[in-house]
Amino acid sequence: MNRASYDVLTESWIPVLRRDGSRDALGVKACIEQAQSILEIHDSSPTVEFGLYRLLIAFVLDALIWADRRPEIAEDLGEIMEEGRFDADLIGRYLEDCGDVFDLFHPEKPFLQTKTDSKGHKPIAAMCPTVPSGTNVGHWHHQTEDEIEVSAQVAAQWLVTIAPFMTAGGAGLSPSINGAPGIYVLPQGASLFQTIVMNLPLRIDQESGGGAIAWRSARIPGGERTQATAVEAMTWRPRRIQLIPEIAPQGDVRVRRMKFEKGDRAHLDWVDPNIAYRYAQEKRTPIRMRKGRLLWRDAGPLFLLQGAEHEGPERRVVFRRPDVVEQAAVCTGRDGRLVIHAYGMRTDLKMKVFEWVRARWGIPAKLGRSTRLGGLVHQELGRAEDAAYALRTQIRALFPRGGAGRKEALGLIADRCERTYWQQLERKLTPLMSAFAELDSNQAPDDPALIVATASEWRQTIERLALEQFERAAKDMDADSDALERLVCARMRLTKRLRKVIS
Repeated sequence: MNRASYDVLTESWIPVLRRDGSRDALGVKACIEQAQSILEIHDSSPTVEFGLYRLLIAFVLDALIWADRRPEIAEDLGEIMEEGRFDADLIGRYLEDCGDVFDLFHPEKPFLQTKTDSKGHKPIAAMCPTVPSGTNVGHWHHQTEDEIEVSAQVAAQWLVTIAPFMTAGGAGLSPSINGAPGIYVLPQGASLFQTIVMNLPLRIDQESGGGAIAWRSARIPGGERTQATAVEAMTWRPRRIQLIPEIAPQGDVRVRRMKFEKGDRAHLDWVDPNIAYRYAQEKRTPIRMRKGRLLWRDAGPLFLLQGAEHEGPERRVVFRRPDVVEQAAVCTGRDGRLVIHAYGMRTDLKMKVFEWVRARWGIPAKLGRSTRLGGLVHQELGRAEDAAYALRTQIRALFPRGGAGRKEALGLIADRCERTYWQQLERKLTPLMSAFAELDSNQAPDDPALIVATASEWRQTIERLALEQFERAAKDMDADSDALERLVCARMRLTKRLRKVIS
């Protein structure tokens, strides 16, 4: 009987959108060889899409390290960009040196997996949080975990999500190297080639040990790890996985079961090049998804800020945008635009997964280069947050005694109004960024009158939307004398607060 085989180098499993608008599915080798003619990777699952990008970035980085051509500064990336394509000879020699390590079902070295003698099997569904398995939230699938089977193509796609998105899984099952998943930021170039180059990590000083990329590593994952190289971190193995293939009568390979055990546990100081961080009280925290919070509200730390911001008179908070945004700003023409993709998966910081999302923004390259101007935009986002808080507070004030003793009083109405406020305000973010990008980065931050004039439309919109949503909530309230008194007082307080916010 023939054994199952699926070569990820040549099989058609990576969905791409070509620059001419056509769709295709390619293997790793073709993606790298044709990267200059491919616009982007495009998959319906945000976690799979980013996982595929990260796989290709790690692949190219490892090939460059192997050839002693690793980029170390942003200007090195510019030189690679000028070549227009990846060196086919270099990639070919790298693949020869790797050997037979790209077969998904290799009996000894299965791709991104670990051969194990374990007898226990688990449903393949346990690898993907978007399908029901165990205590996973059932999002839209209505099947039991034992009914789920996938093609080799889908199994390979699910495997690439393990390194960036694996959550904790109970006793002994650690999350990936970043802990609970942060929001991953991916600058996009005019082609897949440019995107990969922009996202090659340069932070060599934080690397330690001699860990190899997953498919070149002979080490069996397991235990606490205190060192990591970039290629090791990008293909981190928090689980020991081995897929169990089944050959269907028609000859195609299906996967229903797998071996699934604990793998590496990260205990090291690692800064992911695609994640933004918040530093406060000597603690570094990745920027993560939060319930009810649209990603664009974190535009400051995600792609604008590289310096200190203050939240209150005593607490100092520093935001550091992802390293790859810095690199992309250098690689993008002065008058161009940075296209930024963001991928998030919201969890309970443990094993429960609630939602996942992908977002896209275009920002002026000048704004990307000047964090002083970016800081001004972030301050305007702070005004919007203050207005949203005032809106929510005064909606709650419409309830007798301001909701005292009733923690959720008018909570659903406040949620609805605040959500609409943010959804309508989002369309004003791009004009706000464009307006500040036109300013002189040296003089504008020290000119209060110019800042007020530049942000005038944004601030007026904040005030208008907050008042509109307050009136939307107020029309559903009672009309007795006490309710009317609460309404008038709340409206006055909100108006006064908004005037202070936008002044």
